[in-house]
Amino acid sequence: MEHESLRPADPIVRAGANSLAGRPVRWVHSSEVLDIASLLRGGELLLSGGTALSAATSARRHRYIRELAANHVTALGVETGPDLPELPADLIRAAVEVDLPLIELRRVVPFVEVAESINSVLVSDSVSMLQRADDVSHAVAVELANGAGLRQLLEVIASELAVSVSLLVPGTLSTELLGVAGKAADPGAPVQTIDVGIPLRGIIAATLRMDVVVPKQVSLARVVGERVVDVLALALLQQRPPSLGDIAGVELIRAVAADERESALVDMCGPAGFRPDAPVVMLSARANDTNRLRSLVGRVLLRTAERAVPYANPGEVIAVVALSNAGGHRSRAALVADLRNGIGELNAAICIGPMVESIRGAAYSLAQARLTLELAAASASRAEVFDSDGFVVDRMIAENLSSNSKSRLVGELLGELLAHDARRGTRLGETLEAWLRSGCNTAETARTLYLERQSLHNRLQRIFALIGGDPRNTGRIAGLVVALRVARQIPSKYH
Repeated sequence: MEHESLRPADPIVRAGANSLAGRPVRWVHSSEVLDIASLLRGGELLLSGGTALSAATSARRHRYIRELAANHVTALGVETGPDLPELPADLIRAAVEVDLPLIELRRVVPFVEVAESINSVLVSDSVSMLQRADDVSHAVAVELANGAGLRQLLEVIASELAVSVSLLVPGTLSTELLGVAGKAADPGAPVQTIDVGIPLRGIIAATLRMDVVVPKQVSLARVVGERVVDVLALALLQQRPPSLGDIAGVELIRAVAADERESALVDMCGPAGFRPDAPVVMLSARANDTNRLRSLVGRVLLRTAERAVPYANPGEVIAVVALSNAGGHRSRAALVADLRNGIGELNAAICIGPMVESIRGAAYSLAQARLTLELAAASASRAEVFDSDGFVVDRMIAENLSSNSKSRLVGELLGELLAHDARRGTRLGETLEAWLRSGCNTAETARTLYLERQSLHNRLQRIFALIGGDPRNTGRIAGLVVALRVARQIPSKYH
């Protein structure tokens, strides 16, 4: 906000002031598109002229803010003027709810010049950071070439970055193998932990953990971690090579991904540490940084699963997870909850497939997890965890209904409603879906859509007129739920 290009805009923070200082800006974008969130990678300062926001509904503005926050946008700057005299109260409330810094720009400034000015500084800083990361990586490599062990390599990283460094190895009684203290943090100072997985022969053999106390060092620490992974892997191979069980686990998951014969999978279970009759779920996840995701997934699975092996393909992490025979569904639900709590700020779309009776059904579980991610339009740029059980109807529709059957079903039950939405620009279909999802609870739906109950009542009356009356106590609710889900899967003439 103090940059010379933004100062003429007379900026004032309307929400998220307390968290603004600790959020680094990676890039500056300007856009009037409300569906921009999926195209962002996180760390952006997004500038908006307010035109689209002024015409949007309260619910759409709220969703816009939620999507930006989910994609870890650093801050949103909105220009007030003729199109948007002041920031809407619902926009400010939404930003406060998700702690997204919202900045009002009270004077007109050329966004192009602001972006060019700030981005040129960011590019320069980025080049300097990469050069610094290469220097640290080179220093670590030199130490290894001179015969240094793991502790000496960690000491180089701790000294160069002034951070505390430890090496965590899954499967040991104490997961911390080595720890090296860097610069002491001030009492009460916030610490950000950077974890980088170290792959060895197809598995995550260890995790490099750096505790950073200087916010500006976070990006540098992350890049250094990515640079030194191969060097640490070589040192780790000398000290703690993977066990035969670890290697067998990787071979098992590769066999599942290749959909090999069920009898072959059963034969591979023993060496890999899996019981052949244990209930199994498969995990599929999309991420830009699969090494970091594999490390995170591995740590979460260790807390819940009887046995689990994560494996990274290009752009995807898959895992085979064995659950206990007693309470398998309960263990699966706990796994989903642990992943949702543990994903943090790592941009990744993760799905847990359906539970199958044994390793024989693992390929089916993996296929259904992947299908769920497709149906959910999951993006690797957002942190989301999906449960395939919540998409069982969608999966059945995708696999069993032809395109013509889908179109006929939607036209029969929702044709007039969707045509009305397309013609008038309304969102009655979304309102109907929210109402049905709530169990036809009007009060709950009003809260979800941020509507007054009377406004929702009026909408429902319009909806009932377009679908043939109130569906309660008519046997039509199940059909409407299915038709709304089918509508997502077809290129509709109503859009």
